[in-house]
Amino acid sequence: MAAPQRQEPPPAPEVDPANPKIQRWPDLGLALILDFISEPQEAEMIAAFHAADPRTGGKKRLSQHFGHHFDYTTFGASGTRFTPVPPYITDFLPRLPVQDSLPDQFTVQYYPPGAGIPPHVDTHSMFGEALYSLSFGSDVPMVFRMSGANDARKMRLPKRSLASDTKDASESAPAEGQQNGASASAPPDPAPAGQDPYQAQEYEHPSWELLLPSRSLLLMMGPSRYGYTHGIKGRKTDIIDGQPVQRVGRYSITMRTTRRGDEIRCDCEYPGVCDSRIREEQARNGQTS
Repeated sequence: MAAPQRQEPPPAPEVDPANPKIQRWPDLGLALILDFISEPQEAEMIAAFHAADPRTGGKKRLSQHFGHHFDYTTFGASGTRFTPVPPYITDFLPRLPVQDSLPDQFTVQYYPPGAGIPPHVDTHSMFGEALYSLSFGSDVPMVFRMSGANDARKMRLPKRSLASDTKDASESAPAEGQQNGASASAPPDPAPAGQDPYQAQEYEHPSWELLLPSRSLLLMMGPSRYGYTHGIKGRKTDIIDGQPVQRVGRYSITMRTTRRGDEIRCDCEYPGVCDSRIREEQARNGQTS
């Protein structure tokens, strides 16, 4: 069994001297931009979501996909399902921090109060490095934790689907590109020589919470993208600045850049939670995903 999880205060960010609304954690490849959209833009996005799906306001999470639909069987992008991207998204694309590879897959989600996201690492090989999450409607803390042996084992469960299945799955599947599944920037200690790192003692790295204010944009690259799990605890009340705050409905837009064909690969420093390395292991062992 894994050791009891510890929680630490979030690491201190570096604040951009030219724009104090931009916070960075360079060792983690993490950045948070406050007030990335305005209140009128936020209201427009919420109204558009309601107009497309009047069920909003119930107890279930709801999803809408634009551009290439997210495929919950391959954890990549569908090759057959495409919905034009609405102006409320395309209008802010020129302001994204990474301009050399803009997103083309967008998942808009509604989370009712109390809903969470299980800790997970998004698929490495099927999308580009930059992973965005735009939060609106409500503030919420996101939990980060360096992945470890337990996460690597979950990634290798037989029920996982990687790139071997091309069938589109139900859009009521896991949240924000969830794949089975971070204290701060150092990678986990390697297993002793000759020992399988995925069978090493299950040390749970400490977790920490980063508050995502409404209208903020989160960018994950490098270690935070490839080596850390991220998620949101399912609860109806958060402690923010020492005070209990009731959650209200939260919306998010997860943005990814699709890879196809020979682009589907990854040579990151986190093989335990890398889908590309898992496929290589399965091929060597004569397994199928």
